[in-house]
Amino acid sequence: MGQPFRFGFILGRFQPVHAGHERMIDAALGVCERLLVVVGSAQQSGTARNPFSAEYRMSLLRAVYGDRIELMALNDYTHEGDHSHAWGNYLLDAVERYGREREWPELDLMIAGSDEEREHWFPEERMAHIGRLVIPRMSLPISATKLRDAVVAGDETFWQANTNAAIHGEYAHIRKTLLSQYDHKNKQG
Repeated sequence: MGQPFRFGFILGRFQPVHAGHERMIDAALGVCERLLVVVGSAQQSGTARNPFSAEYRMSLLRAVYGDRIELMALNDYTHEGDHSHAWGNYLLDAVERYGREREWPELDLMIAGSDEEREHWFPEERMAHIGRLVIPRMSLPISATKLRDAVVAGDETFWQANTNAAIHGEYAHIRKTLLSQYDHKNKQG
């Protein structure tokens, strides 16, 4: 018997992917025949909030999930804080186009964390036939910001406890990248 949903998507920045992201992706894989993971703010890298390139973030996701997920990079519509209906339409258009190009079934599920206000991003008529799977974050209170802060502080134990073993070997590279950005910011300011 097939999954209850045929085509779902998750949007995240994955700066970097951590156990909370994995919880959402794993839940989605349990209910979706096809899962598209959208790596947002794809044009952003080298900043405190968005330190890693979309390509690197996607390589980490691929290391964890192999070919069990599809990946798509998506630039911000205007800026990262734009949560207008125009942004929601832009996101849904991109996701639906990705599915059409691959002759997938119609989009029928959006997966998000419980702390996100994604319901307000979309006109009601666009979401009328798309289910929502909301994953509570309180039982796994990790964020990429907390993870990056721990890595900068040299807490490899925290890194390993909150990331998949498939990417544990990236710790040194991630730490070096974050420290170089931290040093650059301090020299400027």
